[in-house]
Amino acid sequence: MTSRYETETNPENRPMRYPEQPMLAGSEAAYDRLTSYGFARRYVGEKTVADIGWEEIGYGSRLLAEAAQSVAGLANSSEAVERASATYSAPNVSYQRVDLPKLPHPEGHFDVVVALGVVENLEHPEDLVRELKRVLQRDGVLVISVPDKQANVNEREGIDGRREMYVLQFRELLERHFGHVHIYRQGAVAGGFVFPVSEEVTSTPIESSRFSLSDPELGTEPPTTRSVIAVCSDAEALGQKEQPYLLLDRDRHVFDECEERAEDVELMRSEIRQMQETEVQAFVDALRLHRSLAYVLKRYPIHIRTIYRAIGMRGVIRGIFRRLFGPYKRL
Repeated sequence: MTSRYETETNPENRPMRYPEQPMLAGSEAAYDRLTSYGFARRYVGEKTVADIGWEEIGYGSRLLAEAAQSVAGLANSSEAVERASATYSAPNVSYQRVDLPKLPHPEGHFDVVVALGVVENLEHPEDLVRELKRVLQRDGVLVISVPDKQANVNEREGIDGRREMYVLQFRELLERHFGHVHIYRQGAVAGGFVFPVSEEVTSTPIESSRFSLSDPELGTEPPTTRSVIAVCSDAEALGQKEQPYLLLDRDRHVFDECEERAEDVELMRSEIRQMQETEVQAFVDALRLHRSLAYVLKRYPIHIRTIYRAIGMRGVIRGIFRRLFGPYKRL
């Protein structure tokens, strides 16, 4: 579906080029964010949308704007709003600072609300869910996410101060406010792909593997993920869209990045090995020199008198003796 934004600013419907975006912690985090917004786009066609962020906004708002009628990017950070306005502006996108969980909008104002990466930062998540339900139309759709506590069960409680939830907790929270709740697991995955050259890629069956060169294993178990994403509504039609979503790295940038990092790591290891070998050799040479000098001075005391006369300082000689003979008394 083509949005008004595309027809007004991109009449040939070419792929949009976006400004440089802030770098995330890694490829996995970047793909997680891109995948979640790509998934949310299926619900926003020609709709009035709110994109709610915590301390970051704009990147997803622009992506949603390609399909939506209008997008309001809302965040609790003035800096994030200013940055988004300068970097991710579009004719059908506006940005505003809000005091989450409160929203300055009337009841039933939005068709769709997208709230990714917000719940885990709130002490009382239900206050936000209640407010999002208020600003949604009666048959509106909420797309919301939270870190999966089960996936991080071996991690510290509340990584980086964030609140995690089990799937059952998340579902119970949302079902108190919405008649229909569909839960998905979400995360970045790696793998291979086979598709016909003559056809456009639309959908594919999902199969997983525990990667092992010596003992490969294929199955239908879902891959390991880090987050849970939910689609909520009181509309019956929501059930028609419960389908998986797969986002592919079209240009293999992740693989290229991994290869580059592998080369950097190998180069760093080589430099470290060379430094270690140099330091070890220097220590061995110094040890041999000290032992040789200690042997000569013990065997030929006349050299001690020569050093004493040349330097003429008793304190210095005592220091030399302590340094030379101290570590080697048992030689």
